[in-house]
Amino acid sequence: MRLIELLDRDRIAVPLDVTNLRDAADVLTATLAATGVVSDAERFRGLVPAALPRDVVTVGSAFLLHLRSDAVRRLAAALGVAPVPIKRHPDSEQAARIVLLLVAPPRESSAHLRALSVLARAMSRREVVEAILAAQDPDEVLAAAPLADLEVPGSLTVRDIMVARRLSLRPDTPLGEASQIMVAHRVDALPVVSEDDEVLGLVTHQELLKYLLPVYVKRESSGEFRAARRSGGGGDPHAIPVREVMDRTVLCVSEDQTLADVANIMVTRNIERFPVVREGQLVGFLTRGDIVRRLFGR
Repeated sequence: MRLIELLDRDRIAVPLDVTNLRDAADVLTATLAATGVVSDAERFRGLVPAALPRDVVTVGSAFLLHLRSDAVRRLAAALGVAPVPIKRHPDSEQAARIVLLLVAPPRESSAHLRALSVLARAMSRREVVEAILAAQDPDEVLAAAPLADLEVPGSLTVRDIMVARRLSLRPDTPLGEASQIMVAHRVDALPVVSEDDEVLGLVTHQELLKYLLPVYVKRESSGEFRAARRSGGGGDPHAIPVREVMDRTVLCVSEDQTLADVANIMVTRNIERFPVVREGQLVGFLTRGDIVRRLFGR
């Protein structure tokens, strides 16, 4: 399916004469209702305010709002181009001239995510953005060569679901510092990478429980619990470099692998999470929770 097939000239607002993102979303919602995409227009209009700004992705010069609802009949998109940049919200420094609204019914969650991924990558390409901004009317938007050439893949890939790399550890990072990072960012695992961003291992809650917290390794007659120690010595476990305690048997996946293949590995080998690599370097992270939230969340 070509990305252009999700658009219709009657769902393209050029110019988009609004001053804020909420009004832009209202205009695009109206075009979806007018073209028969929305089955329950009143209920759908009520969903939009709740989705702002939670379900808005800022990509380059564009705001990408995405919604799944059973008030929508099919996967579709609406697009508007404002004469001047509008802000994400009144106090935000983020502003853009292009606003996209992508909608789908829950049953089309896979296609919705594939289209969302393609739209986000498209809005990161300068030639696509320039072609859209140069358009004077809906027909010129639809005729823009870079937009017309984009394809929505037939299956989801890891790239469509993964969380782009945000956090990682170096081998010499003390375990205590690693625990603070994990708690502060509410993550249950962090990859350990070399200076070249090659994945060396993984630190999870299991290592924290084993080395930092009193655990049921050996119960003393006094009733106290003894924290685990690395072999050959005592000392403060918070100072242990993560290279000494990390899990080295880490399976990585490529961002181009299909989600079906990776999900099968997760189930058959009982793996909770994967570092995602490109040419051997860490670029993201994928967990079972990511898949469930993105595919089955409403």
